[in-house]
Amino acid sequence: MPDEAAPHQRTWMAFGPQTSIWGDLVPEVQQDLARLARTIARYEPVTLLVRPAERALAARLCGPTVELLDAELDDLWIRDTGPTFVRNAQRQLGALNLNFNGWGNKQQHQRDGTIAGQVTAAAAAIALETSLVGEGGGIEVDGEGSAILTESCFLNANRNPGVTKADFEPGFLTSGSMEWPD
Repeated sequence: MPDEAAPHQRTWMAFGPQTSIWGDLVPEVQQDLARLARTIARYEPVTLLVRPAERALAARLCGPTVELLDAELDDLWIRDTGPTFVRNAQRQLGALNLNFNGWGNKQQHQRDGTIAGQVTAAAAAIALETSLVGEGGGIEVDGEGSAILTESCFLNANRNPGVTKADFEPGFLTSGSMEWPD
């Protein structure tokens, strides 16, 4: 798994602040997301997932340099809901779907639970499936084979009941080391 600071082909974002969470801040959050997308697009391609009903607004705020991709979204946290990109020994792009479940069923996630598959298809990546549940934000890697995974994410009963470190590591770690901060 590459380090998130390593050069990459594209940035994926979601234009999806949920009104029930963000309330009156939704317009400001949308403007901030658009400003961030436009800024990143000066340096690399950006694909912004957007609800079809908000496509015109996103297009107006983002301008022509940001690619829009229609997707039903619950919220904007694509680092958690989207796939985790990896490369195999032949440098083929793979995308791991961590079966996002709304941070342990704490938040609505039916739509966001489909985002990893949609992004995988749009990126033309090899779909990698697992029975494990987690979020992309629960993983930190150095690109050299070492990983830090949060226990509260991957070893929590509200995501992977009964799964232990010993169960988890063989299917996830191919080389290097894995650390588990609380």
